[in-house]
Amino acid sequence: MIKVFEGSKIFGYFRKAGKQISEKWSESQVGWLVTRNMKDIKTEQSIFYKIVNGLFRKLFSIKIGGKFGELLKSSVLLNLVSHYEYGVYAMILLAPIVPTMVCAGIAIFTYLMFFINSIIKNDMEIKFDFFGIITITLLGIFLGYSVTSYARIDSLKVFAMYFIFISFMFMTMSAGSDKKNLRKMIFLFALSGLFVSAYGIYQQFFGDNLGHAWLDEEMFEDISVRVYSTLENPNVLGEYLLLVIPICGAMIYGAKKWYSKLFYLGVLGSAGLCLIFTQSRGCWLGLMLCAVVFALLIDKRLVLLGIVALLFLPMLLPESIITRFTSIGNMEDSSTSYRVYIWLGTIRMLKDYWWNGIGLGEGAFTKVYPYYSYNAISAPHAHNLYLQLISATGIAGLVTFITSMLIGLKKILVGYIVGKKSIYGYLCASIIAGLLGFLLQGMFDYVWYNYRVFLIFWMFIGIGIASRRCACEEDFTHNK
Repeated sequence: MIKVFEGSKIFGYFRKAGKQISEKWSESQVGWLVTRNMKDIKTEQSIFYKIVNGLFRKLFSIKIGGKFGELLKSSVLLNLVSHYEYGVYAMILLAPIVPTMVCAGIAIFTYLMFFINSIIKNDMEIKFDFFGIITITLLGIFLGYSVTSYARIDSLKVFAMYFIFISFMFMTMSAGSDKKNLRKMIFLFALSGLFVSAYGIYQQFFGDNLGHAWLDEEMFEDISVRVYSTLENPNVLGEYLLLVIPICGAMIYGAKKWYSKLFYLGVLGSAGLCLIFTQSRGCWLGLMLCAVVFALLIDKRLVLLGIVALLFLPMLLPESIITRFTSIGNMEDSSTSYRVYIWLGTIRMLKDYWWNGIGLGEGAFTKVYPYYSYNAISAPHAHNLYLQLISATGIAGLVTFITSMLIGLKKILVGYIVGKKSIYGYLCASIIAGLLGFLLQGMFDYVWYNYRVFLIFWMFIGIGIASRRCACEEDFTHNK
């Protein structure tokens, strides 16, 4: 039957049309953007690429010669700064726990170590691929809309934090390109997640009831608390856990020693339970998408297991959790109606600012949004990552961000394909799953509002790119 169909004229027409569409897609700028080869030949030939790489090459080619240079190379200072990865370790461990400004201090100190090490050794070349170029472009857009913001000083402060934390992704990528360093980073990421989630579980049973402030008390009177752990807000905590859980899942598959598997299983269980206690419906949806993508990439048998689990969950979960989940989209819930009205107000505002934007940060948003709000509802942000981006930086910022995510996901997907059955392939799959779950939650909340989660998000991408490098390097070694 299939052979008869393949020989028919109808099949021939479809095959010819498909071939033409494929050729047009590959020749188009969008098609090249998504499906270009790994060498980034077009990128390396572009003027923009040459300018950016030229600037960084000049910056890191400063030479210190003579006796002073020789003295530096044999000094304690070199031994200290040559281990800039310790700054990355500290950041991964402490980011969800310590205040934002401490994170900024760690980042700046790490940059200094990296920069001084590059100058003293004079053997470190900075070279950006297309993902790096598009990320720098995004930073440039953020700067431009900070300068032209309706609240310039506030926006420039926001940009300073964005610059420090997005740039730290490159430190994470650089440090994680060494396989031993990457494994340490993954362990510290999970260890930090264990502490945060364990504290959240403690709050559920022994903490205060401040979390009730994020609930409609009439609709959810059976829920006494929403945990927030060290991250000040239940939704923010849920967004962080969306990044912890898939990495632990990858290590359960990828770790070779039984006690390592047991450790990551424990973190996974703790983080999963804590995520339930956040009562964050958007994060629950994000976790479901994350689980589906993870299962499809890692082990398709998990899909069947997930279906069975979904059938039994209503019998195992408390009634309060089921009521909370089934209330998704219910406009009688004050928190849902609150968000919807904010989205409508933001969309109304975009009719005037979709092209030029109003500037980064809460200051600019609260200065302009009240003129467009519905029912006099005030809000510090749009409660939606994509609406917030386009309102702050216009269509240019949104398109650039989406492009950066497509390129980043594509690069990490290459790592998964190349290292499919290795620990690095598993890590790449988990990063893809975690990012998609996180970006889905971005439909329901402004997931970048908390600077620490913003930082962890970009470090998470850095870990994904580093995992891709390790997967490709391992594949090259095996096939050499």
